Amino acid sequence: MSLGPPLGLGSGLLWGTGDFVGGLQSRRQAPRVVALWSQVAGGLVLLGVLASLPSHRPALAGVAWGVLGGLGGGGALLLFYRGLAEGAMSIVAPVSACGAVVPVAVAFARGTPPGLPATIGIAATVAGVVLVSRPARGRRHAGGAPLRVVAMALGAAIGFGFFFVCVDAGSAVPGGSPLWVVAGARAGSLTSMLAIALAARRSVPWPGRGIWAVALAGVLDTVANVLFAYATTMGNLGVVGVLGSLYPITTVLLARFLLAERLSGVQITGVALALTGVALLGAG
Repeated sequence: MSLGPPLGLGSGLLWGTGDFVGGLQSRRQAPRVVALWSQVAGGLVLLGVLASLPSHRPALAGVAWGVLGGLGGGGALLLFYRGLAEGAMSIVAPVSACGAVVPVAVAFARGTPPGLPATIGIAATVAGVVLVSRPARGRRHAGGAPLRVVAMALGAAIGFGFFFVCVDAGSAVPGGSPLWVVAGARAGSLTSMLAIALAARRSVPWPGRGIWAVALAGVLDTVANVLFAYATTMGNLGVVGVLGSLYPITTVLLARFLLAERLSGVQITGVALALTGVALLGAG
């Protein structure tokens, strides 16, 4: 069995956990503060790992692909946290998860479409994500104009999808290392965030006591990025891209068990459908 699907699934689980932690913090502090300092924390951990490994000259093309993906991913993360801060998670999560369509489209364009079971699994998984992320009946959108929130989530989806494709391309470079590709992505994301903060003339203060939660979100995000980068070298991009985009289900389930949020019948159906899709993706 290929390790691509399990690693892709692991990235989705960690992204969802990190988003849950970062989403909570983005309602207590400015989203740009959470996004930037979480990326700094994750970057420092990654640098420590790279420094502990035997010296290895990275493939510059692979790092460049990572930087390019990070430039888009950094802006996407800012939009995502801003959406979580202003609107309902049930609106932001499913729309941002639609970024999975980008790597699927690229896989088909390359002439390497997933097999039939995996194709059915992709449809089932995406449908499950959408159902799980639907708000319970009678629950109103909390804060922010819906169109504004949807626009931010769409921007995040495009950025995340672009990031998936760039990480895959960087990891496929001859002599390229997924760890160095992710390091390049982290440098790119920090660059884009700082540029946006400077352009908006806004400071990014130290998060204070919230640094531990912010750092946790960043470390989880970084580990998820590394898992996804390795997954792309071992499996079909369309398949691992969809598995990585399962993060809304993780976030919703954490909210259910840690915040006592109840799942509706539709959301329970979505969980079952998504799990079925995961099984088909692993078989395909």
